Amino acid sequence: MNASTVQARVFVDELIRCGITDYVLAPGSRSAPLAFALAAAEQRGEIVLHVRLDERSAGYLALGLGKVSGVPAVVVTTSGTAAVNLHPAVVEADESNIPLIALTADRPPLLRGVGANQSIAQSDVYGGSVRLAIDLGVGVDPAKDVRYWRSSVSRVVAAATDAWRPGPVHVNMPFADPLVPDLIDDDTPVTALGGRNDGRANGRPWTADARFVAGMSTPLDDVIGVILEDNEVPARGIIFVGDHCDSESMGLIDDLGDALGWPIIGEPSGNVSDCDTSLSHGALIVADADFVATHLPDVVLTVGRVGLSRAVLRMIANAPLHIAVDPQPNWSDPTRSADIVIAGVPLPPENAAVYPQWLEAWQGADVLAAAAVETVLAATGEQLTGMQIARVTCSAVPAGGMLFLGASSQVRHVFNLASSFVSEAIVMGNRGTSGIDGAISSAWGAALSMQRGDDADNPTWAIALVGDQTFLYDTNALLVPAGEPRPNLVIVVADNDGGGIFSQLEQGEPRFIDSFDRVFAVPLGADIGAIAAALQVPTQVVETAADLERALAGAITAGGVQVVVARTCSRSAEATAWQALRDAVRAALGSA
Repeated sequence: MNASTVQARVFVDELIRCGITDYVLAPGSRSAPLAFALAAAEQRGEIVLHVRLDERSAGYLALGLGKVSGVPAVVVTTSGTAAVNLHPAVVEADESNIPLIALTADRPPLLRGVGANQSIAQSDVYGGSVRLAIDLGVGVDPAKDVRYWRSSVSRVVAAATDAWRPGPVHVNMPFADPLVPDLIDDDTPVTALGGRNDGRANGRPWTADARFVAGMSTPLDDVIGVILEDNEVPARGIIFVGDHCDSESMGLIDDLGDALGWPIIGEPSGNVSDCDTSLSHGALIVADADFVATHLPDVVLTVGRVGLSRAVLRMIANAPLHIAVDPQPNWSDPTRSADIVIAGVPLPPENAAVYPQWLEAWQGADVLAAAAVETVLAATGEQLTGMQIARVTCSAVPAGGMLFLGASSQVRHVFNLASSFVSEAIVMGNRGTSGIDGAISSAWGAALSMQRGDDADNPTWAIALVGDQTFLYDTNALLVPAGEPRPNLVIVVADNDGGGIFSQLEQGEPRFIDSFDRVFAVPLGADIGAIAAALQVPTQVVETAADLERALAGAITAGGVQVVVARTCSRSAEATAWQALRDAVRAALGSA
């Protein structure tokens, strides 16, 4: 058996022993030994193999799989720019602390730096974005190298799944010719290598990671006592919840809000809309400078990565006391204002001032803001806006399902107007870097992972809400070989023909109208529905809220992957509606 074949088979075998079940392969020549090993493992029923032509889509598919399961998926590419195309997904995994293993095939060192075909400097191609980078040696003597390969896999999996800081790991694997199995040993199992180096008994991993890591929540007054002589918790506080991956923290956040009477303002992927003191329109309220001027908190507590609203960031930056909750060494503190950083959501304090009128004022403002929002959106009539698309889509997510949000306008519309519309479902997105790339692939992977083991008669449903540019950026995600598993996933595309988010930012001001479309909105006039249909995905195109509701209900009933394109009014008309909504909220809060 040639060394490249043995190396690939042993590596795949050890990954399986370490509990890795999902592998995403982008076809190539130099990675052929791994491709053969993965195909054989799939035939034995040991793994789930996903094949994608586009390496960028492959990377984001692996990201989505690991985002839900907490188990890293392995994404395999050939050498050269194929490896480079994984970089966006690797960066997102780094920033979001999502376990991911990038396995890139490479030329042997003797072919590097001499102009050999498809050879680049790729051993450190992802720089500081990975938790660990290993440039393996070329397989020469399998009997001696097996221990090296297997122990390397153990370290790779341990680094990707680190209890405090999981994330992406890169293994660069050079293969020498021949790249295909020898005919005489094509069916030789990996266990035929001989000796103890064959692998541990009973399918155990080579090195079990049994490091003990424990964390303990601390009462909030004890936390404050670390930095202040008076540890009494102030009465006027706010809890801001951003993107995080600690499912157990939601109950602690709810308990803290109840005990202190503090409002909770959560971004969509904070998943705190069901908390008792959570506000439905907190971001809109905080954006009203007049209301904020008379309702300044004495303390803010942030959980995870907060950053969708500039107004929220201003309040955090100006708070007299800022407590940040984030267990990562590179904790989130974009305002650089945290007085103290702690690993877990604190427990309710024993020594705290409670002022019921504080919560009542914020909840009263929330009711007034909700009424203003309903009035403005009702006035738009049949004119479909991204705001309405967000609300209808959120309302359609089945209980126990998943909503995956694209970046830019969609996640902000949900934050401002529809977070509370998602009932008993999890909300997620690529919030680590907030890019539009790879959203469809990530949603696909997350849905597959969440729906694994579903009852066929009672499937879990996933809905992805993205903009037209986000969809166009990742259409290759829909190019999936026949026979591979497909999730129950409805992809809703809010189609406003361009970068609608810019219409609501400074770039959209009238003084920039001469250059706005050319360098910001970039309308393409693309027929999103036709593109999706050409990719053989069942597609519906709608132009009213009522039609969107019907289309979503029909897509969920039909099952599988579906695309619903919701064509909005013009970007300028939506910007006008958004400004009218903000003005109405400000007017309503004037009586708060």
